[in-house]
Amino acid sequence: MIRAAEAGEVLDLSLRGNNVLRAEAIRGLLRSGTVDPRGLLLSGARITGALDLDFISTSTALQLDNCVFEEPLSMYGAELPALSLDGSTLPELNAENLRTRYLTMRGTRCTGIVDLQNARVDGSLLLSGATAMPLFASGLHVSRSVDAERLFASRVWLDGCEVGGGVDLSEAVIVNESGAAFVGTNAKISGGLTLNRAFVKAGGAHSAVSLTDATAMNLRMYGTVLRAAAGSALLLDGAQFTQEVWLVGFDARSTSNDTIRMIDTSVGAGLVLHGTVRADDGQALVLHRTKVGASVTITDSTVRTDTSQAAVDLTDATVNSELVIESTKIVNHGSGYEVDLSNTDVGNRLDLGESELIDAGVFTVTVDGLTYPNPPRNTAVWLTMLRDHTRHYEAQPYQQLAAVHRAAGHEHTARKVLIAQQEDLRRHGDPGNKLWHWFLGVTLGYGYRPSRAVIGLLVTFLLGLCLVWTASAHNGLTPAKDRPADACSPVNRISLAADLAIPLVKLGGTPRCELANGPAGQWATGAGWVVQILGWSFATLSVAGFTGLVRKS
Repeated sequence: MIRAAEAGEVLDLSLRGNNVLRAEAIRGLLRSGTVDPRGLLLSGARITGALDLDFISTSTALQLDNCVFEEPLSMYGAELPALSLDGSTLPELNAENLRTRYLTMRGTRCTGIVDLQNARVDGSLLLSGATAMPLFASGLHVSRSVDAERLFASRVWLDGCEVGGGVDLSEAVIVNESGAAFVGTNAKISGGLTLNRAFVKAGGAHSAVSLTDATAMNLRMYGTVLRAAAGSALLLDGAQFTQEVWLVGFDARSTSNDTIRMIDTSVGAGLVLHGTVRADDGQALVLHRTKVGASVTITDSTVRTDTSQAAVDLTDATVNSELVIESTKIVNHGSGYEVDLSNTDVGNRLDLGESELIDAGVFTVTVDGLTYPNPPRNTAVWLTMLRDHTRHYEAQPYQQLAAVHRAAGHEHTARKVLIAQQEDLRRHGDPGNKLWHWFLGVTLGYGYRPSRAVIGLLVTFLLGLCLVWTASAHNGLTPAKDRPADACSPVNRISLAADLAIPLVKLGGTPRCELANGPAGQWATGAGWVVQILGWSFATLSVAGFTGLVRKS
């Protein structure tokens, strides 16, 4: 071993009958200063005794590949150029505050803890195919990337870590039946965080993947499976991603908490969900006060929950581009809504796939305070959703829908929306006002169709004509005082009908013909009062409709 160390050659003991090395010998060589600059390079050794390298500071790199350690390896506060433990088996690694430029543990099997707390790696950290039970790396500093593909661990703690590149945990398996599985609270990752095809499971009241207040370029989970008991499957409260969050082919489930929770989260680009999200007792997807720089797209997904709150909660969220939900099944077996979009702000197209959601069966939604710039794809279906699939009357959704149609120049559609609003108000409003509300709807279209009152006034005039002609046929008309016997000509009869039916309008000036005092005239006089009441009513409604008084009330 000494000759190989001085020559900088790899000493491979895997094929020798006696491959045992004492830990003290390795420690002695590192301290001797006689090792070649290429380092102490060993492979296939069985190392007996505890290798204690605490606080050692050396310029010698250390390679202990494919070795078997009978006792823990301790490197607390050690400083060395490089450390390689590829393919080795050890009961425990204590490397808190380690300083090195290169650390590789590819295929390393550690049956106990791997402690890298506050360690500093001025290069890359390679953990692909490694086993750690568990991996503690709180406060870890890595100047480049962390490659941990196919990592198998009972838990992974990266809280407060700083990584100059990305963190790749693709195909990792992290299972902790009694606590948190992956914790990245306050982690700062300059690159992306990747958990493609990973399986992460947490027990107790802990989350499977927790990235509270973390920052990263993006988050990618393709084909990822997350399971949590009393915690969230994916917890991203306060996290900030400068680019996209992709949850594609995703399968997440929480037994008694919110499955995906993103409160006060910031996503610089788009958020994509494609997969299955289930919550046995809690909300399935929460994006409360989340800000998304591009689009939120939920496609070909199944969302199931059983809660008194909304299954999909985007309350107070800001989506700068599109919000699209399509080919998605959302089911809430509890008393809560399927979708809650209260006070959500959408900057571009809004497509909730409302036709599919409505046709799927029971579907309830609340959109009070939701704002968007463009009309929905199908206004008729949207109105059906507002009328039949909300639990309470809310004025703002109708006003918003009318406003975007008016802004687009669809004035006729905007009036239809506002009339639908009043019809919904009549259904949910004070029972004592329902009759009056119905009357305003029939006669004025709630102020949005005042021409109906004008038509009513014209019909009243026709009734007046019928009354006058009927009275004339039964000797119920007579010339006015000091008028000739032929004063009740057809023209004067029309004038009399207009005087009865149209208030404040006297077409004939001084009356030439009037109702007689006989039986027919008295009957006509009583009927004329009814005509006058109708005339005043429709005239008043016409003025109120055209001046907007009904709409204001």
